[in-house]
Amino acid sequence: MKRSFSPTGAALLAASVLLAACNNDTGSTPLPGGEDEHDHDHGAESAGRLVFTHADGSNSRVYVHDLESRSTLADFALVHPATAVHSSPEHRYAVIVQRDNDQVEFLDGGVYRHDDHVDEGDPAMLPFTLSGVRPTHYRHHGEQAALFFDGDSASAALSQFHLFSDESLESGGTLAHQTLDTAHHGIAEPLDGVVLASHAAASGDAPDGISVFELHGDHFDDAKIAVAERLATVVGHPDVAEFAAFSYPGGNLYALDPEAGTATQVDWRDGAVDGDGDPVSALARGFDGHGEHLLVLDSNGDLHVLESSDWSHRGSIAVLDSVPASGPAPALAVSAAGDQAFVSDPAAPAIHIIDLEALSLEAVPLAFPPTGLAWTGVGEAHDHDGHDDHDHDH
Repeated sequence: MKRSFSPTGAALLAASVLLAACNNDTGSTPLPGGEDEHDHDHGAESAGRLVFTHADGSNSRVYVHDLESRSTLADFALVHPATAVHSSPEHRYAVIVQRDNDQVEFLDGGVYRHDDHVDEGDPAMLPFTLSGVRPTHYRHHGEQAALFFDGDSASAALSQFHLFSDESLESGGTLAHQTLDTAHHGIAEPLDGVVLASHAAASGDAPDGISVFELHGDHFDDAKIAVAERLATVVGHPDVAEFAAFSYPGGNLYALDPEAGTATQVDWRDGAVDGDGDPVSALARGFDGHGEHLLVLDSNGDLHVLESSDWSHRGSIAVLDSVPASGPAPALAVSAAGDQAFVSDPAAPAIHIIDLEALSLEAVPLAFPPTGLAWTGVGEAHDHDGHDDHDHDH
């Protein structure tokens, strides 16, 4: 059965998602017990696995790095080079966006909760590809994710967004879909029956506010929050009442209150400026696993930590020695199993592991500049934690 949203209604689009066999197409070192592809580790809680890619044309690949063994468990060929990698809502899967080729692939990280224990299986690509014009901004909140497709006004392809969950990817469940009125570079943020989506007055125009799609039974009701600047990224967390929205090109931060319909500007920089004396911009941003802190990686390569309770600036730590002007952009990911954040460093090249309590870091060297970064694994029980945010501005 196939249903879809009308511009004023909401429904579900059924899609079959079959899990791939747990094998590795490169012969990389398998997990312990790897002679049986169905073996699982029923031991202690896992530190999780990092997923990142090497964008190398027809030789592009995706890698899975285990944080406990500090080794690469598997790597797989990609149909097209990835432009970004994200974690699924409950972190089992990596969402591999190939914006320049209008498609999205999915990888099972292999770590998931099963009844009262954690299973650790082999990573595997899913034989399911989501297609659409220019998939760009991805957000997840609680158990739902929204992937925004910019569309293309020249080809009359309208913007749209899709909703999905870990359960839908695992069992061939459902995607929710909404087509918007225009084609524009925008965003969509889900929250318990509400989706905040960028609004543009006419096709090709810059977004001029936020549309609030609220689910009532089988339809959405619309409302709008006016903001003086164009908003390019919205970040949310189930335990934080307000959303953090960043403008483009200014990089200013607004606290969005969908209940009150207000947007309040917040200072996240704490006076930080670039080499020319201009305010730094935000390269990546996201809440930590518990929603206690908002993390912002700036254009100097420093990671800022803000308290989500009052948006005060707790401190910052220098992570990147240099930020390349072109090529893969640094990406930010967070762990749902501990107080850790991760930043990819294309210039080094490396991935940095940041202790958010001590504000200290260590580096994992790589042989190539990574594109995208996502944490996969299992968070605390009943934890619907926040997100990695690798959204980027164009």
